Formats: sequence, C-alpha cells, structure tokens
Amino acid sequence: MELSELNIPYLPDENIRQKADNFLNKNWGDNIPVDIELIVEKKLKLDIIPLPGLYRITGTEAFLSGDLNEIIFDVDRPDVRIRFSIAHEVGHYVLHEEQIKSLRTKSYENWKGVIKSIPGPVWGRAEYQASEFAGRLLVPLSALIQSIKKRRSLIEQARKIINDDSASLIEYLATNISKEFKVADKTMLIRFNKENINPFDYLK
Repeated sequence: MELSELNIPYLPDENIRQKADNFLNKNWGDNIPVDIELIVEKKLKLDIIPLPGLYRITGTEAFLSGDLNEIIFDVDRPDVRIRFSIAHEVGHYVLHEEQIKSLRTKSYENWKGVIKSIPGPVWGRAEYQASEFAGRLLVPLSALIQSIKKRRSLIEQARKIINDDSASLIEYLATNISKEFKVADKTMLIRFNKENINPFDYLK
C-alpha cells in the first residue's frame, strides 16, 4: 500500500469505548485491575517481549510488530506505563489490524521508518484512538463508578473542605483510585474528564 492511500477512519469516542467494552467482556470480565499481559498472551496469543532501554533509544515504550504476532515493551519503564503501553498496542491490534497488515513490516526498524513516513494527521488519529481504547480498557466505566461509590464517605468529608469544587475532588480521587486500577494518576484523571464524571453526583 502507498502511504498516501493509508486511511484511519474517524471513530467517535463512544464507538471506541464500546469496542473496548466488548473486548473486555469477551476476554476478561469484571475483575480489577485488568491483567492486560495475561489477556495478550492467553487470549490474543501474542508474544510479549521485554526489551530493556527501548524508550531511551527510540522514544517508544512499546510497539506492535507489523505481523501482529508480538508486542515489544521497555521493561525499564514504570509498571503503570508498561500496562498502558501494552493496552495501547492492543488498541491498535483491535482498531487498526487491516491498516497494520497492509504496511507489511516485521522488524522494528522498518516499522519505525513507516511510522515516520505516515502523514501526521493520519497517524495522530490512530494514536488517539488507541489511547482512548487503552484508557477505557484499563478503567472500565462501570468499575470506575463502583469505585467512586465505595468512597462516598471520603467524598462527603472532602465536600466540607472544598464545597462543590469538583475539579479539586477529581484530582484527589484520581490519585486515590488509580492505585486500585494500577494506572497512572494522569490516566485516571483523563478517564474522569473523558467520561464527564462529577463525583458529587454519586452522593445523591
């Protein structure tokens, strides 16, 4: 395929999230945290290969091989980053399988060259979609809401100090809840904002 012909179709966020939910229901279930490595190895039958120093050398924390058989990751990165990066590559696997196959690359060096040659807006869309998929996969909405409800007393105590400042409460809860899901604080904060969650709503 000529790179000029590569197309990443637009997907509304809700469609991406539904695909992540369907994937999770099929391959995992309701348990938190999601064991993304187990899913990749046992359900998708892909090899997960640690490569120390990958990020330092390439600026990439993980990548899906062009033949869709391997996910290579930098074992030296923090655990929460490794989990998200692997989930991100699963997003590419689910959402962009045909496009990746059409590029016909197998080695990382070839893949890296192809990525650099893809028009920025096209690959930017692919990256956004894979990240949104990964976020929803690791932080399912229903599980996040349940986690918020379990912290009702904590929210009530916080309200006495911050009144109705939902932004401050979200920052506090994101840090608190992220440990339960084994994701970065930033990832959890993004999920609160992307899912348009106001924790005070769950006091009603």
